[in-house]
Amino acid sequence: MDFNPAEEIARLRKELEYHNHLYYDLDNPVLSDTQYDELYKKLKDLEAKYPQYITPDSPTQKIGGKANATFAPVTHGVPMQSLDNSYNAQDVRAWHERCAKLLNSHSFEMVLEAKIDGVSCSLTYQDGRLVTAASRGDGKTGEDITANVLTIQDIPHFIENAPKGIMEVRGEVYLNKADLAALNEKQAAAKQIIFANTRNAAAGSLRQKEAAITAQRPLRFFAHSFGMGDIRVESFSAFIDICKQWGFTVSPVRLKTTSLDEIIAFYNRFDAGRHELPFDTDGLVIKVNDFTQQRILGSTNKCPRWAIAFKYPAQQATTTVNNVLFSVGRTGVITPVAQVEPVSCAGVIISNATLHNFDEIKRLDIRIGDKIIIERAGEVIPKVVKVAEHLGKQDILPPTQCPVCGQAVYKAEGEVAYYCINPSCPAQIKGRILHYASRGAMDIEGLGDVVVDELVDRQFVSKITDLYELTFFHLLSLENFKEKKSQNLLDGLQASKKRPLSRLLFALGIAFVGAKTAEVLADHFHNLDNLMNATAEELSMLPDIGAKVSQSVYDFFHDPVVREQIEQLRKIGLNFTQPEKQVSSRIFEGKTLVFTGEIEGMSRTQAEQLAREHGAKTSASVSAKTAYVIAGAAAGSKLKKAQDLGVKVLTPEEFFEMIK
Repeated sequence: MDFNPAEEIARLRKELEYHNHLYYDLDNPVLSDTQYDELYKKLKDLEAKYPQYITPDSPTQKIGGKANATFAPVTHGVPMQSLDNSYNAQDVRAWHERCAKLLNSHSFEMVLEAKIDGVSCSLTYQDGRLVTAASRGDGKTGEDITANVLTIQDIPHFIENAPKGIMEVRGEVYLNKADLAALNEKQAAAKQIIFANTRNAAAGSLRQKEAAITAQRPLRFFAHSFGMGDIRVESFSAFIDICKQWGFTVSPVRLKTTSLDEIIAFYNRFDAGRHELPFDTDGLVIKVNDFTQQRILGSTNKCPRWAIAFKYPAQQATTTVNNVLFSVGRTGVITPVAQVEPVSCAGVIISNATLHNFDEIKRLDIRIGDKIIIERAGEVIPKVVKVAEHLGKQDILPPTQCPVCGQAVYKAEGEVAYYCINPSCPAQIKGRILHYASRGAMDIEGLGDVVVDELVDRQFVSKITDLYELTFFHLLSLENFKEKKSQNLLDGLQASKKRPLSRLLFALGIAFVGAKTAEVLADHFHNLDNLMNATAEELSMLPDIGAKVSQSVYDFFHDPVVREQIEQLRKIGLNFTQPEKQVSSRIFEGKTLVFTGEIEGMSRTQAEQLAREHGAKTSASVSAKTAYVIAGAAAGSKLKKAQDLGVKVLTPEEFFEMIK
């Protein structure tokens, strides 16, 4: 059949209009940004090839959705345009080259900011007083949402030093991730809609008919653009500085440079840490800084030529549930896992997504065959966010028998999880051994999933201590094992015997004891015998260790099976002591520090380690006993709690100055 460009263009337009309606008008998208952008690019490329079919109502020629009839229309004095999107450095370099050609110079200043995943909003001030707030709508006409926006606490209602006359500030209304989680808990308790992400929550909250409902939602605002008005500044960065003086919150992630290579390096570096920010961000925005140069570059019908969104691969994708399997973890918890139609998400092909538990399945109202939205935001296994379309008929029911060992499944009264309570279940054995050998625990190189599966299936290993009984001949009999690989694993097992006590405590898999808690225990008790002889009361007095954790640790080490295992590990020759920490100075001796927000040039873990090298104790929570809170960019609730408690707050620069 011959290709008909007019029919294909019409089909793509119809599909894009449908998804625009879901995204802008109903706040209920079923495609990820990347999937939408792929459709959009197909249409744009076809229209470029066949320009005779371009019409003013094409999605490539107009912005956003329609103004909601529930709210009065607001005509934007200057159109609220959308941004061109890029997912790779090649496209960004092409954008930079186009700007350089139009400006007749390759040396021009750019500003890079985090792209907040929220809802665009225009704020109009008359003589410094907020008079109108409007949504973007179709870019020319938005919705009057003034009453709702006035409930957002970090939006100034009056600006003392604002210029006379009309002034417009534009930005993004959003929720922090922690606030979304708390909101969804309330929504679930009230049996009301659960928001899939922070953008949907912000959009749904802004479109409430009653401002009192919006006021109950923890909405926030970032200022990010100049609309119109008599503001005597010459650059975007100067405008943002003035916004800060006026009391607006602005993006804490910002870079000003003339180097495109520096921008691309920042993009690559920022990807690793952006999930630690309190808000969702799906990329960065690059803007030409100088306002005169922005005017020279101008705009297309839809997008400014002086800016581009440099986005990361989609964190969400739409796919179909093909089946549901039940995974058994090292503690016996049975987790339902959706087998999905393979789909690209966050740069990798996804074929499995966790459903967490059977209460979550009920909340999602999900069945085999449904079309779903999955999300991957830093997790190894993505999660199912919501059902995009109910197409399935087969219900997902909890198993009555363990899918691995066939033993009966148990669910405690009042608990969510279903358990296999057979400690000899091969799945639990494999999980315990994998955890023991993992990088954060005993770090036994070469002891991965495939090797552990074979060792357990062939009954070479049924408990941790069996690992140290493995011989060269055991390993040579495994698939794909030869002399060098066998020797490397044996060397890795020998090296694991020298790991510090903190790593061993984490490796043992004590309930509620993560790597940080294990380090607190090891640093305090110095050796395993001291810890095993500690009372629950002694344990509970340690920082960050409450009654639940202390009782778990006490019960673990008073289990006869565990004590027998410890004695076997002692005979094998494992290290049961914690070395004294190397202290560069004693400036923070006896003081507890809490880090929050982004610290430029290092991860939070590295910053905490640096603090401990100078005598500090570090904690994940702020209390009246906290000596200092070091608040980096985008610090969240911990900073507020510190301020409420009167705890001294340091900037990262002040912290580094103290330890010089």
